[in-house]
Amino acid sequence: MKFVKLIDSEVIETRNVFNFPDGRVTVVEREVHEAYSFEPARSPRLVIIDALENFVARSRSEITGLSTLMQELSSAK
Repeated sequence: MKFVKLIDSEVIETRNVFNFPDGRVTVVEREVHEAYSFEPARSPRLVIIDALENFVARSRSEITGLSTLMQELSSAK
């Protein structure tokens, strides 16, 4: 799973004053710009993945060894 992290935020505000016959009107405009990025993977996950890969590799080699032993025992008749 990937996590998204807020890395930067910027607020841009502009004000304009308009003079009308009935009075002054102030218009305030505000924009928010945000930048996001993916958070880097946490290192414990890599350790777990490496451990699982080593376990699978070891299990395969043990099964291959057992298969070879069984073939030798079955052909020794």
